[in-house]
Amino acid sequence: MERYDRQVRFAGFGESGQEKLSNTAIMVMGAGALGTHAAELLTRMGAGKLIVIDMDIVELTNLHRQTLYTEEDVRLMKPKVEALKEKLQQINNDVEIKTLNTELNSQNIVGILQEHQPDIVIDAMDHFEIRFLVNEACHKLDIPWVYGAAVGSKGSVYAIDYEGPCLKCLMATMPATGESCEINGVLPPVTTQTAGLEVSEVIRFLSGEGFSRKLITVDTFGMNYKTMNINALKDDDCIVCGQHKYEHLEKETFRPVQSNCGRVFTLRFDDSIFNAEMNGEVIKENRFVKFINYDGYEMTLFNDGRMNVYGLDGMEEAEALYREITEGLPVNQHQ
Repeated sequence: MERYDRQVRFAGFGESGQEKLSNTAIMVMGAGALGTHAAELLTRMGAGKLIVIDMDIVELTNLHRQTLYTEEDVRLMKPKVEALKEKLQQINNDVEIKTLNTELNSQNIVGILQEHQPDIVIDAMDHFEIRFLVNEACHKLDIPWVYGAAVGSKGSVYAIDYEGPCLKCLMATMPATGESCEINGVLPPVTTQTAGLEVSEVIRFLSGEGFSRKLITVDTFGMNYKTMNINALKDDDCIVCGQHKYEHLEKETFRPVQSNCGRVFTLRFDDSIFNAEMNGEVIKENRFVKFINYDGYEMTLFNDGRMNVYGLDGMEEAEALYREITEGLPVNQHQ
């Protein structure tokens, strides 16, 4: 316990809280700003096991707010989960760290949760659509989870268990932290504070205090901090926690062309495209990813068939590019 002496000395946590933490498996969904900060805190505090999921590589624009990543990770185009695991193991090698370099969707999220059996889930995703899946999957499997979002200077946190209001119940009162980071930007302090609050909810839960039952919002530029008691917001007729219907899990969410934050679009092909011959110049590559210059477009091709294309002006242009690339591929090398 000497390593964790300062946190054990806190009466609300103590040796019992430390023992519980050291025997807990925590899944961190996302290895961006919220995920890296949360994973680092939990590693330093001595969590028993971390399962970190992300599908992206480290990019230069990540470094201002995503902790532990370096310019060398950018140069090597390392997958975020691999780069993060390397750094976390240097911090605390006693923590078991499992990484999944994959995309979460309606077809695999329940299976991933069932296979890895986390005791609690931390949301560190960057868009609301996936959080509806997390909400439904965790409710279906009775796994407590902590919602967190940050954009601009504003962050919000809400910890959800099987008994309290779920994310669907709260949607009418959720703060505007689902805005575009391209339009609103994001200040690094708000990601640090939001992730810290998410971990705080985890610590409360493991210490026997339970979740705070509060929707917490912060504005690091306006210097505001607010909490709202959410018990009264429980909707007995909620389609998720009231009726146990999981519409997002049951519908097909695959989209061959998807708009992301900024002027970035994801095009999805069969994974065989990674080794196929296609037009364009491969600038850099490793076994996970290729950086390609294609007819003036810069694109990142992942080994699972995802392709991020940068600087597109809209969906129409993205769909036209998708058709062009698809028509140039051998049969069965697109989704």
